[in-house]
Amino acid sequence: MRGIITEKQYEIYYHDIDYKRKALITSLVNFFGDVATYQSEELGIGLDYLKSNNAAWVLYKWDIDIVEFPKYGDKITVKTSAYSLKRFYAFREHEVCNKDGNIIGTAKSVWFLIDIEKRKPIRILKSLYEAYDINEKCNEELNMDKIKNITKIDNEEYFTIRYSDIDTNRHVNNTKYISWAIEAVPLEKILKYTLKRIKVIYKKETRYGHSITSQVQIDDNGDSMDCIHRILDDEGKEATLLETFWISNKEY
Repeated sequence: MRGIITEKQYEIYYHDIDYKRKALITSLVNFFGDVATYQSEELGIGLDYLKSNNAAWVLYKWDIDIVEFPKYGDKITVKTSAYSLKRFYAFREHEVCNKDGNIIGTAKSVWFLIDIEKRKPIRILKSLYEAYDINEKCNEELNMDKIKNITKIDNEEYFTIRYSDIDTNRHVNNTKYISWAIEAVPLEKILKYTLKRIKVIYKKETRYGHSITSQVQIDDNGDSMDCIHRILDDEGKEATLLETFWISNKEY
């Protein structure tokens, strides 16, 4: 991890877990987002600062690997740092450590800075380079694998966007797309497997009152399961693409 490293401790509460008493992937993603926001606030370039510059961060990509999901009652430390800044993109790294300091999860993410009113990308402010301690010449990108195209639809579900799905940027919170994607995987599949990796690309904003369709292609190999997901808005346009990789509970 490069740049300033910020860490924050979290306890896994009951509302963070699934039926196996292990943290939901969406809970971990919420922690990643929270510690990134916390870092910006600590460095004086948080929500109020961005608003005063008519700017906001929008998440573009995730690539998350989970070694072991923390369990109910566990205390974990989540770390983050800005890896590099390039034009209007920010590349960020994250780690999850257990109480013994062992890394049990990692994540890479890509964000871009937008003009709040125009909803269009803008160049990274010089003050952000300085605050994150990133050299302006440091524009190396994190390697992020592409997401496969969906070729068949094994299942689909429909959802209406609620007020509680909306975040501070007035569009759907990024974790909701992950929930919708996983919800399209039949329960009997979910009960057999444990999620080990997830890749996400956010392509289009969706808003309160609209509806979405969550589609999934499932390749069940017995000891593992790979899924390709697609979230469509109510005009049939791709809003989010995802891939999830699962391992049999017998192997976990």
